[in-house]
Amino acid sequence: MSHEKWLITGLTSIILIITSLVTALTYSLNWSILAISTLIFLLMYPLIFCANKYYQFWCQSIMQLTTYTQVLKEGEHNLKYKKQNKNNLLLELQQEIEVLAQTKLKNNTQNDTVESVLSHILDSWPIPVCVFDHNLSLIYRNSAMNEQIQQPMLNGTSASSLGFEFNHGQFSHNQFDDKWQNQSISYLNQSQKHWLYSAIDISQILNENQTTTQKNLVRVLSHELRNSLTPMASMADTLLCSEQLNESQTRMVLDRIKSRSERLLAFIGQYSQLAQLPEPQCTWFNFMDILDEAKSMMSTELQVSYKGAALCYGDENQVSQILINLLKNAQESCEKDTSEVSITLYNQQQNQIIEMTDNGPGFANLDNVLTPFYTTKPAGSGIGLSLCDNIVRNHQGQLKVSNLDPHGAKITLVWPIKQVH
Repeated sequence: MSHEKWLITGLTSIILIITSLVTALTYSLNWSILAISTLIFLLMYPLIFCANKYYQFWCQSIMQLTTYTQVLKEGEHNLKYKKQNKNNLLLELQQEIEVLAQTKLKNNTQNDTVESVLSHILDSWPIPVCVFDHNLSLIYRNSAMNEQIQQPMLNGTSASSLGFEFNHGQFSHNQFDDKWQNQSISYLNQSQKHWLYSAIDISQILNENQTTTQKNLVRVLSHELRNSLTPMASMADTLLCSEQLNESQTRMVLDRIKSRSERLLAFIGQYSQLAQLPEPQCTWFNFMDILDEAKSMMSTELQVSYKGAALCYGDENQVSQILINLLKNAQESCEKDTSEVSITLYNQQQNQIIEMTDNGPGFANLDNVLTPFYTTKPAGSGIGLSLCDNIVRNHQGQLKVSNLDPHGAKITLVWPIKQVH
């Protein structure tokens, strides 16, 4: 039963009780039935009048508070609720509502100020930005976005009619090609999901990176070509300056030219492999199989000890290439008669970890050890560790290098394990 019905029931009960008591009293005084009926009739009018006034008073007070709160809910703060008597039980409720109203007004003012500042900033921002509501309808776009789309962007227009595509929580638009970096961020506004879409022009950065890459390519190839072609040209010139060709000397020169050419071709092949590394095809495979294959390609002076899990997760061919490069580096860097390498494979939480240590002198320069084409070995190309680092990063992982005390190097490979269905 509602409070209103309880009030009506209470007032009716009071009237019935009063009339019953008056009837009983007059009956005990031996009043006639006509006199008692007349008295009850005359008494009922003021009782009903008072009860009705009391009921209307409370209803009016509650309705006024209800109307006041509804108006505040709609954002209108000009309406004032009349002051209640200090003895009125609704006074405290009115005061609480007024406190809430003032708090809401203050918060709305602050929010309006922040939204105004943000809107002003975004309007003058050169980066195209727009916002979509939970129905994927446009609710905001700045001037840069309007200029880039080159069509009217009215609030309330659906994202699809504006040329946007929405897949897997991300927006895309044909006006923003590969030279743009697109980003979609979802957020909650009044318990409803909204999306903020922005696009950043990265064409200048791409051009700068391309220019840097081309300069590095020219620098590296020039260095390698000069190192190989200069002695080859000198040896050929020596032969041409001789009046008679000596067969043994000619064979020696040709052998050196052949050796230099093969080294140059190998370097170009390695560089191409580093620049065009394919995406990894990750599966579970037997780690010992690729380790045995890698050891078979090394000399007998290399001793490898292994402990850990039998299965490894990753691209089998690329992980095999990592092992070959790391074992080769360990063998070439070791100054002792026998190179000793220890490999450990284990899983930690959602990551797979491969640790490799050797008994060599360690890395001479830890800061540049992963820099492409940087090497401290006379016959090195500086590509091996860079290739390993690229493979690990393509596995969404990280390659870490460190030196052991008192000597030796340690390489740690970490990448996440994904479930294979």
